[in-house]
Amino acid sequence: MKKIILYLVMGTTILGAQLMDGYYFVQGEKYYYGWSSTAGITVEDGKIVEITTNKMNKNGDLVTEDVEYNEKMLVKTGITFEKFSMEGPKNLMAVLKGNRDTAETSVDNNDFHLTEIDTIAGATSSSKKLKKMMEFLVEKAESGKTGNHRVKL
Repeated sequence: MKKIILYLVMGTTILGAQLMDGYYFVQGEKYYYGWSSTAGITVEDGKIVEITTNKMNKNGDLVTEDVEYNEKMLVKTGITFEKFSMEGPKNLMAVLKGNRDTAETSVDNNDFHLTEIDTIAGATSSSKKLKKMMEFLVEKAESGKTGNHRVKL
């Protein structure tokens, strides 16, 4: 099994950002190989408390529940999207909570720093899409525009 490769892919600092409570969801505009990337964040008391990511087809089916897709991805890349959908958000939440040695800050202060998103070997494209979707969702959370959104990835 390939190792998880961790490195800084995002150094975006949002100075003085106040995140508005609510649920924010984004889906990619295009379907690549039948799937569109999705991500969601839940903000409570001005802090991100949950992050999710997945892929969805036009019927609303989730890629994490597609056994055939995950088996093919595992053979080709050494990781399943099901694992990526758990590891990516889990690692990012650890950074946001200040639980990682690489975390430069915590979300407990007045400044919100989205310091990194880990890239997982075999899921580089998904990691890049998650990064873009997180940037988009943070912008929405700053403005308080909750709900479902679409973004070009």
